[in-house]
Amino acid sequence: MKSFTTIALIFFSLVMHAQNDSITGSYYQSSGNPEGGTTFIVLPNNHFVVAYFGGVQKGTWKLVDNNTYEFKYHSEPKFVLYGRQNPQFKDSVAISFAVDRSRGIAFRINGKKNDSFTPMFNKNANCFSYPYIYKQTEKLTSLDAFSPDYRNFRDGKLDDLPGFYKFEINEDYNDYIIAGLSEEYSQGGIFYATYNDGFLVLDERNKLNKRAEIDDIDKETLDFVYSHTQSEILPDILEYGNEFFPHIEDPTDNDLIPFKRLEFTIESSKDVVVSEKNLFFASCDD
Repeated sequence: MKSFTTIALIFFSLVMHAQNDSITGSYYQSSGNPEGGTTFIVLPNNHFVVAYFGGVQKGTWKLVDNNTYEFKYHSEPKFVLYGRQNPQFKDSVAISFAVDRSRGIAFRINGKKNDSFTPMFNKNANCFSYPYIYKQTEKLTSLDAFSPDYRNFRDGKLDDLPGFYKFEINEDYNDYIIAGLSEEYSQGGIFYATYNDGFLVLDERNKLNKRAEIDDIDKETLDFVYSHTQSEILPDILEYGNEFFPHIEDPTDNDLIPFKRLEFTIESSKDVVVSEKNLFFASCDD
């Protein structure tokens, strides 16, 4: 079975030429940089995927008038917390951090309302060495995640600070993973395009050339695309083989115990305070 990353790279190699006049198929847009461009696949079941170096996003499409199509991106949560009971951990609780290290993310562990958040890394962190696992002896009752860098400019103005993710934990777990995808996966959004003579026209300056019809894409790649549109990157049950599941050489039965996804709420970050401390220190000078 092809991996998520392998499929993404294969998309870049689709160079076949289309013949019919259907919007469905594979399109390509050059980026002008060494990392390659973007492949855009429009499926007959009104789903689409966008593949680029290091990622694959998905969404749905529909015809809104005679020749205008609406494309809506699927939005993932910024943070997801998983937990399980691991018999190997007798007197401790472990939290593994699998998040975007470059976004100034801060956490609050078993904190109260007015407690400050602690950044994951020190300022100017570099030379990262995963995995990063935080351990404590007390039970984990709550975990809050805040990412102040997930702000965007709209109409020339900076958005308000995003809310923080609050996980209240009632389960008797001792092994956790806090997972998060890069910013583009949680933004969602809608764009419009028209289809003319083998081109998907986004605007006057952006036209995507159709490179392949659906029937011309190899079966294994197409099976992955369909599967990707019907499944969650961060599923309810996190099992061995998922990219966020801990990688362990020669895993034991305990290592293979699945993680369960926990519920969250999004709270206002208006009064959030971030401390000068950090959970982990990463530096090339070490």
